[in-house]
Amino acid sequence: MTRGFWVLLLWSALAWGQASGQAVPVQPGLVLPFAGPGGHALAQAVAGGLGVAPPSLAAILLPDMPWQGSYNLAAGSLFTAGGARLAWEISGASWVLVGQVDPQGWLRVFLADTRGIRSARFSRPELVLYWAARQTGVSPGAWRLETARNDELARLAQGDLTVQNTPLPLPYYRAAVALRDNGVASLLITEQLPRELQDFWSQVRQNKLPLAYQALVDFSERRRTEALNAARKLAGGKVYERLAALLLFRGLEDRQWGAVARQLTELAPEMPLAWEELSFVAFDQNNPALAQEALERAAALLPEKNLYWTNLGWAYYLLGDYARSIRASQRSLKLEAQSRQEYAVPAYNLGLVRALYSDFLGAREAYNLALRVDEGEEFKAALKDLQEASAPRLAFWQGYLAERAGLWEQALGHYQSFLQNHPRSPLAAWAQRAIRQMAGAKTSVSLQHLMLRADDLEARPFTAGEAVFPQVKIEGVPYLASGTLVTRLLDAQGQVLQSASKAVAVRPLTTGLVLTGAAVRLPDEGTYTLEVLYGAASTRLSLTAHKPSLARQLYRAGVELRNLGNAPLLSSAQMLSPQGEALAIRQVQAALQAAAPRARQIPSLSRKLTGGPYSGQSIAELLEKADEALVRAFLEAVVRQPELIGDNDVVNSFVGWLQGTER
Repeated sequence: MTRGFWVLLLWSALAWGQASGQAVPVQPGLVLPFAGPGGHALAQAVAGGLGVAPPSLAAILLPDMPWQGSYNLAAGSLFTAGGARLAWEISGASWVLVGQVDPQGWLRVFLADTRGIRSARFSRPELVLYWAARQTGVSPGAWRLETARNDELARLAQGDLTVQNTPLPLPYYRAAVALRDNGVASLLITEQLPRELQDFWSQVRQNKLPLAYQALVDFSERRRTEALNAARKLAGGKVYERLAALLLFRGLEDRQWGAVARQLTELAPEMPLAWEELSFVAFDQNNPALAQEALERAAALLPEKNLYWTNLGWAYYLLGDYARSIRASQRSLKLEAQSRQEYAVPAYNLGLVRALYSDFLGAREAYNLALRVDEGEEFKAALKDLQEASAPRLAFWQGYLAERAGLWEQALGHYQSFLQNHPRSPLAAWAQRAIRQMAGAKTSVSLQHLMLRADDLEARPFTAGEAVFPQVKIEGVPYLASGTLVTRLLDAQGQVLQSASKAVAVRPLTTGLVLTGAAVRLPDEGTYTLEVLYGAASTRLSLTAHKPSLARQLYRAGVELRNLGNAPLLSSAQMLSPQGEALAIRQVQAALQAAAPRARQIPSLSRKLTGGPYSGQSIAELLEKADEALVRAFLEAVVRQPELIGDNDVVNSFVGWLQGTER
């Protein structure tokens, strides 16, 4: 199976735009910061030797592409042939140089201009200056490398103006930041950077977005017609505009995306995204040969991208080249293991090809790996691939996957089909043993906790009106199947009063889960039976609903009772306990009475209330009194309106409540 790849089309940042149309005799070239250890300092030395703006200055005005993922999505990174092409094309520079230092210390550079893209690799970094000078026709200056300033240059490239040691005086960098953030142009950078780039930021700050950017905004805001019309215009534009059109057509499910992908591979063969999209076109058209060609080109550009090797392995499989399919899938697995990503798809693919080779041990190893890391339901696609391979002996592996995914009925059918067609196969004994295991399969459900709120503390005994959330442990032998967890409340005669359910998706190879079921509510005081079911398994528990508790009602509403010092008056366990209501009243009484002496010193709290149930008494007197009836009335009001307390303490909340009763 292929693994799909899509990206959410979003406006990720203000970005490069179309040319402003203003004629400039000769635009300056750009050296952008190099990637890798010491890269910023190397780029600074090259820029100095070529007489162009410091890379740290250029980088301040280097925006992202209009789509999420920017250069990384389209070209792998800025520091590739595709990245150089995009940066040159949309910056308006006469040429653009990007580079990257590898772990061995070699420097790989790409230079883009009207003649195309050229690359070179150097063991001595100073040689890149003379190579770039020949390519651009610039007379090289002196090579001056100041490696100690690398970190400061990187900070400058991000717009950090606290750096003191700068290639240009700080006013130049302040001017670039002002242009980027406010659209304010300055003569300081007029001759340093391409005019188109400067004009773009001024236009953006006037809300004049280039078409590609506006189209993606329209798409993200569900203006389909506007986005589609823009995509049609962009499809005949520059490379970055065609890439935007490609992503728009894909997102809008318009079939033109295939034609745009083909054109892009011809116009910009250095762009891996174009080859990737062409491979999806090929798979959709059942053309594995074209998919192979496209993926081989994409993998040559980005050999570290495991997606290409996963899908290349599938293309080889469709072409019957099982040996190369295995190698491609193994490479994908190795890359994904290094990046700690999920690798179920290439592992399933590897299992399929090894099964076709009758490599039992190899297939089992690959399928077991896939099942262990399958976070979703990739096994369903793997089962479909086995079925479409149309090889009767693969029925064993269909049973193998279905069994471990908890699809026992399917597994039984596949194993029986395999035994009928291949009774003498070495795998027959395994299939027979699996059938016996499934015949004795068991599922059990046991209650762990009963909670007042989901995934919270044990809350027994319950009171009338409360919701009961059961936390249960579900176990299955040999494996647990996906199913529905049902919670039921029965009356004393065994009649179902309430029923609630929750779908449970189980990963392959799962033997046990602890999870919280849907809640049922105890309607009145009395005795009930709580029942939890999962398939044929069930468990029951007698449950008594007691008189409602103020403390538990407050807990259920998420109210915390705190004193003037913001310290909790009761713990969660105390609020849930049978004594919770009495404890809450006593603790609130104590907190209110402790605040009474201070209240008597405040004139507004010492005056008599002129209305409401407490008319003729002052708030200070009521704080000092704080009898059980008064505190209970306050807490009952809080149960009805939890916002009376909110994040406040009980004293100020009590005062506010009394003032509210006066009106």
